[in-house]
Amino acid sequence: MSLGDERLGTLDTSGGRLFLHPAEVKGVFRRYRTYFHIFLLIIFLSIPWLKWNGLQLVLLDIQNRTFVIAGVLFKSHDAPLIFLLLAAGAIGLAVFTSIFGRVWCGWACPQTVFIDAIYRQIEIWVQGKYFARRKLQAQSLSFKKAYKLGLTWALFLLVSILISHSFVAYFVGADRLLEMMRGSPEEHKTAFLFIVGMTSILLFDFGWFREQFCIIACPYGRIQSVLMDSKTTSVLYDEKRGEPRKGLAPMGSRGDCVNCRRCVEVCPTGIDIRRGIQMECIGCTACIDACDDIMTKLKKPKGLIRYTSEFELENKIYLSWWDRLKKPRVLIYGALISIALISFIFLLEHRLPVEITILRKTGAPYTEISATNGQKAIINHITFHLHNQSMRPLRFTLNPSKKYDNVEFQAPMNGIELPANSSQNFIFIVSFSKDLLNKNGNYNVSTVFQVDGENTNFTVMKDITLVGPN
Repeated sequence: MSLGDERLGTLDTSGGRLFLHPAEVKGVFRRYRTYFHIFLLIIFLSIPWLKWNGLQLVLLDIQNRTFVIAGVLFKSHDAPLIFLLLAAGAIGLAVFTSIFGRVWCGWACPQTVFIDAIYRQIEIWVQGKYFARRKLQAQSLSFKKAYKLGLTWALFLLVSILISHSFVAYFVGADRLLEMMRGSPEEHKTAFLFIVGMTSILLFDFGWFREQFCIIACPYGRIQSVLMDSKTTSVLYDEKRGEPRKGLAPMGSRGDCVNCRRCVEVCPTGIDIRRGIQMECIGCTACIDACDDIMTKLKKPKGLIRYTSEFELENKIYLSWWDRLKKPRVLIYGALISIALISFIFLLEHRLPVEITILRKTGAPYTEISATNGQKAIINHITFHLHNQSMRPLRFTLNPSKKYDNVEFQAPMNGIELPANSSQNFIFIVSFSKDLLNKNGNYNVSTVFQVDGENTNFTVMKDITLVGPN
C-alpha cells in the first residue's frame, strides 16, 4: 500500500490542507437526501415562528430559565424532566448508530445539511460545477476570480446571518428577536455580539473549515467504533465482488470495480470507501449513487457499494430487520429509552401546573406591637410568588389549613386570577400572640391555596415558619 493510500484525502504529501470540491452526483439517495434536507431546513426556519397554546413551539430561554417544548412550559425546577428528554435523545442517537451507523451524519447533521443544501449550492451557482471550481482555485488571482469568490462569500455571509438569527430566535423568542432587530444594537449589546460571533463561526465553519470539522473536531466520529459492530448497517464496498479491481490483475480475474475513482471524487470528506469503514466516512451515500451510475453504464449489477454490514458481506447473507434489532446493546438501549420516556410522561402527568414560592419581606423579619388586650403581638409580612405554568387561567384563593388560636391572617385581597404562563406576588400579613413562639422564636403554621380553573380543581399546602424574638 502506497503512502497516498495511507494519508487522508484532504491532505497533500506534506500534510497541508487540500480544499475539497466533491463532484456532483445524481441518484436515488441523492434525491431522497435533497428532499429530506429541504424538509429539515423548513422545520428549522419555521419552528420559532409557530405557536401552540399561545406559546412559541420551542423556546429555550436560558436567561429567564423558561423552556417550552411542543407547547409545554418547563421552568428551572423541571430540570429532571428536561434531563430525561435529553437522555432519551442521546440514547436514541446511540441506537441509530448501532443499527444504521453514521446515518445521522450523512442525513440530518446540521453540518451536512447546511453545507450540502445551501453553501455548496451557492458555490455551484456562482462558480460552476466541481471541475470549474477546481480550475478556479488553481488559477492565479484575477478580476474574474476575485469577483466570483467575493460574490460567493457575500452570499455565504447573508445565509450565515439568516441562520444565526433563526438560531437566536430559539433562545430569546421570535417576537423578542423582531423587537431587537428594529431597535439599536446599543440596546441589546449581548444579543448583538452573540449574533455577530455566531455569524462569524458559521461563515468560517460552513464556508471554509467544512469536512475538517467532521474529521478533526467532531467527537461523534471517534465514538462510533464503540457503538457499532459487525452487524451495523453502513455504507460499505463489496470487496469480494469488486476485487481485484482494474489495473491490479489480469483481465480474466478482474472484479467488477473498474478503478474509476468516481466514489472518491464525490466523497465530501475525500476518503476511498474501498478501504473499508473509516472514521472520516459520514455515511452520505454519495459513493453509492456514483458507483451505481458507473455499474449501470457498464451493464453490471448495482450495489458494488451499498448499505450493508460487515457480517452480511463476510457471510454473503441478508439480515432481516429483527436480526439487526435483536442485538444485546440495542435491546439495552431500547430499555433505557423506554424508562426515560415513561418516567418523563409519568412526572409530566403528575406535575402541578402551578409553582408557589414563599418570599420574606426585606428588612426586619417581624414587627412587635401591643395588642388590644395589652399583650404583645407579632406581625410577619409574607409574600407568596404565584406562577401559573399551565395553558389556561387559574384562580388562587388562600385559606389556613386549620383554625389557629391567637393567629390572624389578613390579606388586601384574597382571590387572584392569573392568566396562562403568568406570575404575580400575593402579599398578606400574619399577626399572632408572642406566647406562641418556641425557644427559638419560631411558630409553624400551614396554609392552603385553593386552585380553580377550567376542568381543574386542587389544593396546594404550604408551610410557613413565623418568626419573632427568642
